[in-house]
This record gives sequence, structure tokens and C-alpha cells, in this order.
Amino acid sequence: MNETGAAHGPETRVIGLTGGIASGKTHVSAEFARRGAHVIDADRVGHRVLEPGGEAYDDVIRAFGKEILDAEGRIDRRKLGSVVFGDPQKRQQLNAISHPHMAQRMRQEISQLRGRKTPPALIVLDAAILLEAGWDALCDEVWTVSVAAETATRRLISRNGLTEEQARARIAAQWSNSERESHAQRVIRNEGSLDELTAQVERIWCEVTGRFAS
Repeated sequence: MNETGAAHGPETRVIGLTGGIASGKTHVSAEFARRGAHVIDADRVGHRVLEPGGEAYDDVIRAFGKEILDAEGRIDRRKLGSVVFGDPQKRQQLNAISHPHMAQRMRQEISQLRGRKTPPALIVLDAAILLEAGWDALCDEVWTVSVAAETATRRLISRNGLTEEQARARIAAQWSNSERESHAQRVIRNEGSLDELTAQVERIWCEVTGRFAS
């Protein structure tokens, strides 16, 4: 049992899906959604709590000033990012404000999904910082998508136009594969093509739900 509520059957299992940059996590999440999983995207939840009227909106403005607002009074995530991402203390302050509100929203959504007359076969909480934020407490299992650092470096150079030094710095700033895998019940390895990754998702979907993709 996890912290979201009472014991439940496998049809409402909550999977925390994580993975490093260029790991293929987004593709895996989309493929689970295509097969019928309900995906909760932590990034979208984060956007919602920062919107005007959102739970974190006022506290973030109090903490970082009105300079982070755009002309319409919305929090400009690019301006906010330039303030916090070069300063670990400020980033930690932002996380301390927003993460509890995000967790509460995700907890409520999971509860609502489980309360449906016909709940989804699988609930996937898609979050790059699932483990760092402690959101794995909302999940029944943690699955991580892993890719070798060298492969991720090549993908970042090709996909994002980064230099090798920039790509390696981004990868080094995250948890390592081994750290994520030590907390995961399932590791999805992505060293091949997208077709091979999709085939892995199909096998896992059938194994976990007993269903074939529609």
C-alpha cells in the first residue's frame, strides 16, 4: 500500500516513470498512454500550480519578486529559470514552495482515477525528478528508463545542438543511472532504435495488464 489511500487491485496500479535526459522516457510515457494508461505529467502539474490562482503562484512571487512576471501577470518560466537554475539555494527554495502543491494535485488525481467506476488499467506518473522530489511515495512501483551516458551525450549533441561539454554537464547534473536503478522495480533499457523501445513497452504492457494494445 502507498500513501495515496487504501489497498487496491492491480487494475489501478500507479507506476512512477523516471529517467535521465535523452533516455527516451517521454517516448515510453507516450506509448503507455497510447495503449490506454492514464499518464500524469509532472511538468504539466508544475505549470498549473504556477498559473495565476494556482497554489504556488503567490508564494513564488513573494519569494522571487514581480520581475519574474510577464506583461499579463503570469509567471514567465524563462525568467524564473534564469533566477533559480544558476543558484542551488534558490532552486531549492522554489522546489520547497512548489513540490508539496504538485504532490497534492497528483495525489488527488490518482484518488479520482481510482474512484472511477472503470479505472484505467495503469496510472503512470511521469516525472524526471520523481525520486529526487520524493514522489515515488505516491506510487506502487518505480520504473526507470536507462541509457548509457555516452549514448545520451550523442543524442543531446544531435537533438539539442549542444557541444559535447554542455551535454556531459547536463548529464552530470542529474542522478546517475545506478542511483535511479537502485530505487526501481523495473529498468527499461534504451540503447537501440525507437522501434525496439516501443516493442519493450508493448511487452511490458501485456505483462502488467494482460491486455494487447488497442
